[in-house]
Amino acid sequence: MATWDELREALSRLLIHQPGALRGHPALAQDDAGPPPYRVALAAWAKESAAGLDRQFGDRVELTVGALPYPPGRASGRGRVREAAPLLGPDEGEVELDGAAVVRSGRTLHHGLLVRDRSGGGLAIATNGQVTGGVVDLATGAVVGGFAGRQTAPLVVFRVPPGGTERIPLLIGTASTDERLGYVVPPGEWGIRATLSLMPDGEPPYSRDRIRRRTPVFPLTIAPR
Repeated sequence: MATWDELREALSRLLIHQPGALRGHPALAQDDAGPPPYRVALAAWAKESAAGLDRQFGDRVELTVGALPYPPGRASGRGRVREAAPLLGPDEGEVELDGAAVVRSGRTLHHGLLVRDRSGGGLAIATNGQVTGGVVDLATGAVVGGFAGRQTAPLVVFRVPPGGTERIPLLIGTASTDERLGYVVPPGEWGIRATLSLMPDGEPPYSRDRIRRRTPVFPLTIAPR
């Protein structure tokens, strides 16, 4: 009980003094959160806060900073990386960024994709209100970062009329998924791509029979914090 009381006090201080640093933790209103270790997730930029919690609580907390475990080298529970979807074909559609994409390292950018129908029959794109981009290493083509954290999962379908264009919100995060880069993707010139979930004609709205297509890689500038 003493460990949870101390951790609850430490997390409450973080909420006050470093807004946005905490991304996930046991409910602070409860008097008993069960036995340790307690899972605490922090923003990708909050490594110093994670270091403080690690010093104070050690293996009584299970820390995640952005997408990676803390301290570095601790075993990760991340699952297998999903295979990349096929590229959106020129007879299906065309996608471009809605303007230049610039975001500070460790932070998040709400941007947009302009999707044009080239099929002649229109497109229906299933989302949770937005699509989430992956940060790409331009030298290797590998995805090395993105948004880390929970997202709500309502079904929001964006419909692109035949031959028309629709703007789809795009979430760009800079949490690193490559331990060699650290917890945030560092400043520099990178790429961004997203996967679109296309709903086939005639399928009911909540059908899981969808077609995954990835966008081309677009330029992304990550600026210093």
